[in-house]
Amino acid sequence: SFPWGTLAVNVLGSLVVGALAAVGDAPKLGLSAEARQFLMIGVLGGFTTFSAFSLQTLRLIQDGDWARASTNVLLSVVLGLAAAAAGYRLMRAVAG
Repeated sequence: SFPWGTLAVNVLGSLVVGALAAVGDAPKLGLSAEARQFLMIGVLGGFTTFSAFSLQTLRLIQDGDWARASTNVLLSVVLGLAAAAAGYRLMRAVAG
């Protein structure tokens, strides 16, 4: 079946990392570079699941399900980038 859960977690993580990147561009929010790095790399790196995405895509390919494998890659990249951009824009709008 299609790995919807992994896709959702990775897109949500991308949204949050985009928001945290915007915090870095708005010093008045008061989050240090170290705190942002900890949250972005440590917390979100553990939350998102690139290894699971890779394995699930590999399994789809091994099963000959190229359509689902390709869809997983395409959706993960496009939705992840869109979510990061949306998180960034949203936080910039909130931060002023």
